[in-house]
Amino acid sequence: MLRYYRIKAYLNANHFVVFDGKKGKTHPHTWEFVATVYTKNDSIVKFTDTEKAIMSVFEPYQDRVLNEIEPFTAIIPSLENITEYFATNISEAVRPFDFHLRRFEGSETPVRTYGVRFPEVGDGSEDEDADSVEAAIARLEEGSGYKG
Repeated sequence: MLRYYRIKAYLNANHFVVFDGKKGKTHPHTWEFVATVYTKNDSIVKFTDTEKAIMSVFEPYQDRVLNEIEPFTAIIPSLENITEYFATNISEAVRPFDFHLRRFEGSETPVRTYGVRFPEVGDGSEDEDADSVEAAIARLEEGSGYKG
């Protein structure tokens, strides 16, 4: 059986972007991040421990200007770069709970989301199951395929 959890986290921070060598205005966001983690562990997971681990990744960035904090002093804190950076760190943060980060999405507005997907770990025998779960989630999110 393939088990998964979806965990949401929010980051309140400011940033600016540089386009064509011109610095934009510093502006705030409440970014929403959604981590889909898979586990083969049969035991019940205490959500508060996992949430604390995930939130500890975001804590140094809360209520700050991202451009002033590593690694965003060297890379532009675009939605894509922010999402990829935090995906890598969240993947490490959930590993002690026997979780594998499969999908990670970041949204800077309700209509603008960027996501990354990690391959399944292990022998790959459950990769097709994971793909089926991902396809079902996508259909539900799009509002099709649900006959409830």
